[in-house]
Amino acid sequence: MLIELLTKKYPGMRLWLTQRLSAVVMVVYLFLVLLILVIRQPANYEEWLGLMSPWWWRVLTLVFFVSLFVHAWLGVRDVFKDYVFNLRLRAFLQIVVDMLLIGYLCWVIIILWKL
Repeated sequence: MLIELLTKKYPGMRLWLTQRLSAVVMVVYLFLVLLILVIRQPANYEEWLGLMSPWWWRVLTLVFFVSLFVHAWLGVRDVFKDYVFNLRLRAFLQIVVDMLLIGYLCWVIIILWKL
């Protein structure tokens, strides 16, 4: 049943499912962050740095931000499709959003791996 929904017969279902799965990834990460903050309670810079230093935590944080940007891209795309009727303006705005999200993702990668 699910495989049938992901075929070309229902073109928007993949994007809908992608947005929902990205939301699940973000919720799981935020729950994990809250749990770790309650347990460790970092109070100064060194403790925060110790919290963010392990490579596996940086990878999880990167997965969170990739999910966030995919989720945002799909949401903004849908808003533009619903409310921006001029096709050229919609394409221009989508390109601006795409470039910003790619730039933000590069910025996150630089921040995470310069620790």
